[in-house]
Amino acid sequence: MTNQHNTSSKPVTSAPTANVGAKAAGFLLVAISLAWILNLPMLVKVPLYNEQPLACAVGLSLAVTAFLLGDRARGPLRLAAYLAGCVLLAIMLTIAWRYPQLTILAVMRPLWLTLSAYAVIAGLGFLVWRYVGLPIVLIVALFSLLALFGGPFGVPETPANRWAIYMLTDPNALLGTPVRVAVEIVIPFVLFGELLRHSGGSDFLTRISFAIFGRYRGGSAKAAVGTSALFGTITGNAVSNVVSTGIMTIPLMKRAGLSASTASAVEAAASTGGQLLPPVMGAAAFVMADYIQVPYHDVIIAAALPAALYFGAIFLQVDRMAARADVREIDKGERMTFRAAFAEGGHFALPFIVMFFVLFNLQTRPQMAAIAAIIALVLVSVVRPYRGVRLSPRILLRVVVDTGMSVAPLLLITAAAGLIIGLISLTGLGFSIAGQAIALSGGHKIVLLVLVALIAILFGMGMPTVAVYVVLATILAPALQDTGLEPMQAHLFILYFGMMSMLTPPVALASITAARIGGANMWRTSFEALKLAWVAYLVPFLFAFSPELLLGGTWYGATLAALTAFGGIAAVSMGAAGYARSELSPAMRAVYVVAGLCLMLPPALGHAVAIVNIIAAVLLIALLMRTPSDAAVSETRQKGRSVRS
Repeated sequence: MTNQHNTSSKPVTSAPTANVGAKAAGFLLVAISLAWILNLPMLVKVPLYNEQPLACAVGLSLAVTAFLLGDRARGPLRLAAYLAGCVLLAIMLTIAWRYPQLTILAVMRPLWLTLSAYAVIAGLGFLVWRYVGLPIVLIVALFSLLALFGGPFGVPETPANRWAIYMLTDPNALLGTPVRVAVEIVIPFVLFGELLRHSGGSDFLTRISFAIFGRYRGGSAKAAVGTSALFGTITGNAVSNVVSTGIMTIPLMKRAGLSASTASAVEAAASTGGQLLPPVMGAAAFVMADYIQVPYHDVIIAAALPAALYFGAIFLQVDRMAARADVREIDKGERMTFRAAFAEGGHFALPFIVMFFVLFNLQTRPQMAAIAAIIALVLVSVVRPYRGVRLSPRILLRVVVDTGMSVAPLLLITAAAGLIIGLISLTGLGFSIAGQAIALSGGHKIVLLVLVALIAILFGMGMPTVAVYVVLATILAPALQDTGLEPMQAHLFILYFGMMSMLTPPVALASITAARIGGANMWRTSFEALKLAWVAYLVPFLFAFSPELLLGGTWYGATLAALTAFGGIAAVSMGAAGYARSELSPAMRAVYVVAGLCLMLPPALGHAVAIVNIIAAVLLIALLMRTPSDAAVSETRQKGRSVRS
């Protein structure tokens, strides 16, 4: 992504800045989030509507992103960006201050409120375009046109001033669920991740992963998967994960013998899986828990086994690739022993223990688990610094500021997602689209699932995960549930395919970031990452037909479904990598893939499927027993040379 917003149409990033206004707004954004979570307004007897702090947060996010754009502009454009940020912030602060009266004033549609709504919607659209890209803006524009001029298409037309005021002030629109989840839940978890990084926790996770996996074949690639998985549990952000771990793992994989595109693809695929790996699964997972009205720890439990399948597939393919390319372990000089690494940073386990205890034992809200983990992390860092790094007040202030500036673009995305929800509600298109999807599928579950998956992949090519999830969860999740899927199955299905936007060209932010670090071709990296992450396209169909994979139903059913899924994924991974106990011929690769797919079929579908599972399992066992190992092949070749000589 480029940093020159005035000469390129590509999205920009929020790089570090000396802009005092952006830093101040970022600090206030985090402060408002923490104050709202801790219920400080009620403690000082200042009752507020939920929408009031949300309006402040949106205004501060608009200001941060506008100020950062101004830093990259020159001349009059810089001044215009700064002024726009100040104006948008002033409007949203006015909305927050007068919100109790606006619930009445909105009905009368005063001119100042209408003009304010136009300004905020236009500013939000422009900033989302600059930071994220055009597709999500086009979706908002399309639904807006339908709301304003949709009469010929059977959509009730809405007056322009009513449309604008509804978008700005209604709790189902801009100030709706996505923004609330971002402010209440995502910000404290991002703050925890930033604190962990600045206190040395991310370095500790990297060293632990290197110590565990580095002594095995393909150690550098396995350590990259392990590091990205561990770091993904706290960030839930694919690009952040790539940047934090890839700067170390990608060069190491290249030195070990992997090509630049393969090394970058391994990092991109593993980092993308961080959005699926509990306990922190990214903004979309928090929105999902709120959508289906279940505790977040239920989402964690349901997502655990699919996440294990995803990383298991990547790990197996990396191992087979390493065996095929003869990639050895990491040199002892480049890794520590597990005991030495844990002795240095074992205290970082305490914040995670606290997080899990608060989340599962106390069964409280996820944001309170994040707050508890933050407190524990600060205390252990002060008491026991890691490699001389202690969280001083100056570092804490910098972390808070950096957190605010890094989450501001995410809040813009959630605000745009809120606009889409509001427009769908305003036009009533949600029900009609769901009905048309069911009619198009002929009522067949598998056809509807494929249709939803294709739409999610298409949307994911130009929209971030949370935006894809919000759009499809609003218009298509009801259709999936009408075919018999439980809410958790339907929404996780959409979340998985929305997540693939990080790897799916042409956007593929995780692949692009990894390719830049590794000096590789972006397209080659993206396609290799897609090949590694193939399981993410298949597992959603498995748990759609087998809820046991979401740890629902009986323990017997869950165990059987897990065993067939893991076995099938192992076989397909071997076929995809072209290596089992030794290198496979093209025909044998196809046999492994087909047999693996047959073994993966959910046993719960019936006796016939169970028989197919058994046949596939027996075939795979026989193939593995008959496939000679590399050592045996080498020995046979050596004997052949001896006979000829």
